Amino acid sequence: MAAERGPTFIGIHNEREFYSDHYLAEILARDIQGTLGQWRKAAESDSEARTPDASLRSLAGEYGRFRERFERERAPAERVDLQRAWFRQLLGALDHHWGPRNLALDDGAELPVLAEAEGTGGSRLVVLETYDSERENEDPLALKPHRAQFLGEAPPPSEVFAETWSEIVTRRVFGQERPPRWALLLAAGQALLLERGKWTHQRLLRFDWGEILGRKEDSTLKATAALLHRESVVPGSGTALLDTLDENSHRHAFGVSTDLKYALREGIELLGNEVLWSLREQGEPTEDEDGKLAEDLGRQCLRYMYRLLFLFYIESRPELGYAPIDAEAYRKGYSLERLRDMELARLTSGPALESCHIQKSLDKLFQLVREGFEPKPAKEGELAFGTEHLHRTFRMRSLDSNLFSDSRTPLLAKAKLRDEVLQKVIRLLSLTQPAKGRKGRRGRISYGQLGINQLGAVYESLLTYKGRIAKEDLYEVQKAGTTRDELAEGWFVPAADLEWYTEDEKVYIKDEAGLKRLLVHPKGRFLYRLTGRDRKKSASYYTPEPLTRTVVKYALKELIPDDMPAKQILALTVCEPAMGSAAFLNEAVNQLAEKYLDRRQRELAKRIPRDQYAEELQKVKHYITDRNVFGIDLNPVAVELAEISLWLNCIVKDGHVPWFGYQLHVGNSLVGARRQVYRPERLALGTPKEERWFCWAPDGIGRGSSIKRPLGTVYHFLLPDPGMASYEGKYVNELVPGAIEQMRKWRQDFCKPFSEIDIQELQRLSNAIDKLWEIHTEQLIQDRAATEDQAEVWGYAQPQRRTTNTWKDAIRRQGVFGTEAKTASPYRRLKLVMDYWCALWFWPIESTIAPPPSR
Repeated sequence: MAAERGPTFIGIHNEREFYSDHYLAEILARDIQGTLGQWRKAAESDSEARTPDASLRSLAGEYGRFRERFERERAPAERVDLQRAWFRQLLGALDHHWGPRNLALDDGAELPVLAEAEGTGGSRLVVLETYDSERENEDPLALKPHRAQFLGEAPPPSEVFAETWSEIVTRRVFGQERPPRWALLLAAGQALLLERGKWTHQRLLRFDWGEILGRKEDSTLKATAALLHRESVVPGSGTALLDTLDENSHRHAFGVSTDLKYALREGIELLGNEVLWSLREQGEPTEDEDGKLAEDLGRQCLRYMYRLLFLFYIESRPELGYAPIDAEAYRKGYSLERLRDMELARLTSGPALESCHIQKSLDKLFQLVREGFEPKPAKEGELAFGTEHLHRTFRMRSLDSNLFSDSRTPLLAKAKLRDEVLQKVIRLLSLTQPAKGRKGRRGRISYGQLGINQLGAVYESLLTYKGRIAKEDLYEVQKAGTTRDELAEGWFVPAADLEWYTEDEKVYIKDEAGLKRLLVHPKGRFLYRLTGRDRKKSASYYTPEPLTRTVVKYALKELIPDDMPAKQILALTVCEPAMGSAAFLNEAVNQLAEKYLDRRQRELAKRIPRDQYAEELQKVKHYITDRNVFGIDLNPVAVELAEISLWLNCIVKDGHVPWFGYQLHVGNSLVGARRQVYRPERLALGTPKEERWFCWAPDGIGRGSSIKRPLGTVYHFLLPDPGMASYEGKYVNELVPGAIEQMRKWRQDFCKPFSEIDIQELQRLSNAIDKLWEIHTEQLIQDRAATEDQAEVWGYAQPQRRTTNTWKDAIRRQGVFGTEAKTASPYRRLKLVMDYWCALWFWPIESTIAPPPSR
């Protein structure tokens, strides 16, 4: 099915996504209908009135005459008068009240403004003019003020004439103690709408009058009038239209990400069933008595779908400089965008349905991502631009991530994935869900509009879902009075149990003939759903962007005082003990990078040019991500996603891919041993029970390798505890009769006080742990130093150094986490002791292996 496109407003440029591109192109026209309708009603009630868009249309001829006179005129004062006469007509059409004056600024300087307006809540707009004295049609933000623009006889400060309008807006307009929220910057051929919050990221709307008034397209004129009208920006009452549009833009991005969640789940089921079909065709066993095959298949299909999401996103953002989508060889020969276009092709014949072209293409694309590609120079006498040498026209950096490792998807690697199925999968990820009330219309998803946070929400939505292979025909049931939702918990029962459910609890669907029938999943079918209390048990919930932004903002406010030097901000480390797809880590990186640049610019009394700010910000984000970000998650797929998410957030054009070998780990941050100790007197025989170690929290030693363990104390993870293997409840006792009493007797003996000889042995072991800890700390410092890349960021010069990921992986294998040496590393030896202590807390009561008889 072809993707349906909405109107495109030629002449309105959405720079750095003031609104999401997809929203502006396809949805905004619908959201301004209410405003346009109010204008029509007002015009109908007043025979002499015109709607603002009609007023704009009537200025087309006047604009052409103004440009002719403006280009012929040479004198600056006369040229400024000409453009002001045009500005007055333009602003009048948009209901802005003309009132040129010099605006007094906080530093005593003055700035010429053409109009001002204040709306509800104190929201204020100022209208500024630029003048192109060199007649070179420069970007208005790159122009500088001219003396002819200022009113009155007193000359303005000379430094004002040395600044660009970009700098003036940043420092003198939005940098005031009580700044306006909006600025409308007018030029002879353009208008730029700036909002203070979005200007920090250089986002703006640019209106090209030559295109808008030259073409006089109705939809563009209406959108222009709606976006620039005074009541839309700073209304006298109620909510500003632009605020409503901004809210709708964010809501739409959320809606698209919700569509992707449904598409992702359905795609995983399609892939899983295709793999099972292929394995059966090859004579491979697919029985799954213990559920391990379904679990592995679900996880591997999830990885495969995440690869596709990553590629959709990275190809939609060519400005990031990774996917060479502008290179014809890549676009036509390898890209996912090429395969995405195949959603339009109908596969009807047998060979077309059985073909595996898409699978082979994707395998080659995954290889390109995994290994990268460097074009080889042409041989002597060989033409490098011939068709046969198109492969030399692009390059790709390798992405060292487990997500793209072949070893992580072995079931899919040996399966035959037919084009018929993969085409459905790509279509699912390419088109939105059919909209209600629009006769099933589907729009093509613009991945460029989705931010890292929206992608993160999609990533994490299915982390707690599990695969299962139906051992018999299963019928789907649900709570009475609810609507079936494939992302919600699902319940499946065999035919023999259907009698226990009411008609309202059974799930019915309509077949191709339109007849209702029970929804049954046949034996051998792969299902990928959230069952029972999986999400609650895993505590896997995605934190919305507004919440992450607020939490990080106030956390950093406490951590970073106003007098902290910018260089110290670069040294701060961030750790997220349950990172998921790194939502909090990415938000912390973003805010730290902005704080560093803001503070460093103040320290140096210099400003980063507007057109360079985004690039410099990315470099700082990359620096912080590559060196200072640490995270843990229990789900190994979440760790892989965090790697990708962090890299996408900080990607620098032509920069290296961050390596997280010592920073992101799979583990349980809620369970574990710490560097804490007990005093020996709490362990000794004769100590009253209420004074024994297990009745008290251990004492912390403190952080830092220089802080020593107090003499004679014993590490807490060398000691037993009454909470180990502690189970209660009659149901447990019914399942394993007598086991609770056996465990109670074991703990009673295991937790007795220690003799003097035992305490001395514990102290000796604690001394040995200190030595291992010290060696481990030194080795970790050395390994980090050898694997950390040195990169320069704005305002902070340092020697440049970059090492390959192959080199870093070799260090990791041989270093702290090494498993190749003849003897275990200090880290491995310490970990074994701590893991053993942790295991005693969770000793399975039903296990045939008894807990250790002695300590």
